[in-house]
Amino acid sequence: MERDTSAWLGNKMQLSAIKELYSLEKQVMKSNNSEIIELWRKLQTSDHFYYMCTKYFADGDVHKYFNHYDTPYDAFVTYMNVLNDLKLRLKRKTLRMSFA
Repeated sequence: MERDTSAWLGNKMQLSAIKELYSLEKQVMKSNNSEIIELWRKLQTSDHFYYMCTKYFADGDVHKYFNHYDTPYDAFVTYMNVLNDLKLRLKRKTLRMSFA
Protein backbone atom coordinates (compact mmCIF):
# COMPACT_ATOMS: atom_id res chain seq x y z
CA MET A 1 0.00 0.00 0.00
CA GLU A 2 1.35 3.40 -0.97
CA ARG A 3 1.95 6.03 1.69
CA ASP A 4 1.75 9.32 -0.13
CA THR A 5 -0.73 12.07 -0.95
CA SER A 6 -1.45 10.95 -4.51
CA ALA A 7 -4.98 9.78 -3.63
CA TRP A 8 -5.79 13.38 -2.67
CA LEU A 9 -3.44 15.44 -4.84
CA GLY A 10 -2.46 13.08 -7.63
CA ASN A 11 -4.25 14.48 -10.65
CA LYS A 12 -4.90 17.80 -12.36
CA MET A 13 -8.48 18.07 -11.11
CA GLN A 14 -7.41 17.73 -7.49
CA LEU A 15 -4.51 20.16 -7.88
CA SER A 16 -6.72 22.69 -9.64
CA ALA A 17 -9.39 22.43 -6.95
CA ILE A 18 -7.00 22.87 -4.04
CA LYS A 19 -5.17 25.73 -5.76
CA GLU A 20 -8.49 27.50 -6.29
CA LEU A 21 -9.55 26.85 -2.69
CA TYR A 22 -6.36 28.25 -1.18
CA SER A 23 -6.41 31.25 -3.52
CA LEU A 24 -9.54 32.38 -1.64
CA GLU A 25 -7.98 32.28 1.82
CA LYS A 26 -7.14 35.98 2.17
CA GLN A 27 -10.56 37.08 0.94
CA VAL A 28 -12.30 34.58 3.20
CA MET A 29 -10.41 35.66 6.31
CA LYS A 30 -10.79 39.34 5.44
CA SER A 31 -14.56 38.87 5.25
CA ASN A 32 -14.75 38.25 9.02
CA ASN A 33 -17.88 36.29 8.24
CA SER A 34 -18.02 33.19 10.44
CA GLU A 35 -20.35 31.35 8.03
CA ILE A 36 -18.05 31.92 5.06
CA ILE A 37 -14.96 30.99 7.07
CA GLU A 38 -16.59 27.79 8.29
CA LEU A 39 -17.64 26.84 4.75
CA TRP A 40 -14.10 27.48 3.49
CA ARG A 41 -12.68 25.29 6.25
CA LYS A 42 -15.12 22.47 5.48
CA LEU A 43 -14.10 22.62 1.84
CA GLN A 44 -10.61 21.57 2.97
CA THR A 45 -11.90 18.18 4.13
CA SER A 46 -9.83 15.45 2.51
CA ASP A 47 -12.87 13.47 1.33
CA HIS A 48 -13.66 16.14 -1.28
CA PHE A 49 -10.28 15.55 -2.90
CA TYR A 50 -10.40 11.79 -2.48
CA TYR A 51 -13.67 11.67 -4.43
CA MET A 52 -11.79 13.29 -7.34
CA CYS A 53 -9.16 10.56 -7.28
CA THR A 54 -8.72 8.65 -10.52
CA LYS A 55 -5.97 6.42 -9.15
CA TYR A 56 -8.17 3.75 -7.59
CA PHE A 57 -11.40 4.45 -9.44
CA ALA A 58 -11.47 1.18 -11.41
CA ASP A 59 -10.53 -0.94 -8.38
CA GLY A 60 -13.93 -0.68 -6.67
CA ASP A 61 -12.24 0.22 -3.42
CA VAL A 62 -14.25 0.44 -0.22
CA HIS A 63 -14.17 4.25 -0.05
CA LYS A 64 -16.38 4.40 -3.14
CA TYR A 65 -19.16 2.93 -1.04
CA PHE A 66 -19.45 6.32 0.67
CA ASN A 67 -18.87 8.36 -2.47
CA HIS A 68 -21.83 10.45 -3.62
CA TYR A 69 -20.50 10.79 -7.16
CA ASP A 70 -20.55 8.46 -10.16
CA THR A 71 -17.13 9.61 -11.37
CA PRO A 72 -14.19 11.65 -10.11
CA TYR A 73 -15.07 14.24 -12.74
CA ASP A 74 -18.57 14.62 -11.24
CA ALA A 75 -16.97 15.24 -7.84
CA PHE A 76 -14.67 17.87 -9.37
CA VAL A 77 -17.47 19.71 -11.18
CA THR A 78 -19.62 19.80 -8.05
CA TYR A 79 -16.72 20.99 -5.91
CA MET A 80 -15.83 23.75 -8.34
CA ASN A 81 -19.47 24.87 -8.44
CA VAL A 82 -19.42 25.17 -4.66
CA LEU A 83 -16.21 27.21 -4.87
CA ASN A 84 -17.86 29.48 -7.43
CA ASP A 85 -20.77 29.95 -5.05
CA LEU A 86 -18.31 30.87 -2.31
CA LYS A 87 -16.68 33.42 -4.64
CA LEU A 88 -20.08 34.98 -5.32
CA ARG A 89 -20.77 35.22 -1.59
CA LEU A 90 -17.43 36.90 -1.07
CA LYS A 91 -18.11 39.32 -3.92
CA ARG A 92 -21.51 40.26 -2.45
CA LYS A 93 -19.94 40.74 0.97
CA THR A 94 -17.24 42.97 -0.54
CA LEU A 95 -19.83 45.02 -2.44
CA ARG A 96 -21.90 45.52 0.72
CA MET A 97 -18.82 46.64 2.62
CA SER A 98 -17.89 49.15 -0.08
CA PHE A 99 -21.37 50.75 0.04
CA ALA A 100 -21.50 50.90 3.83
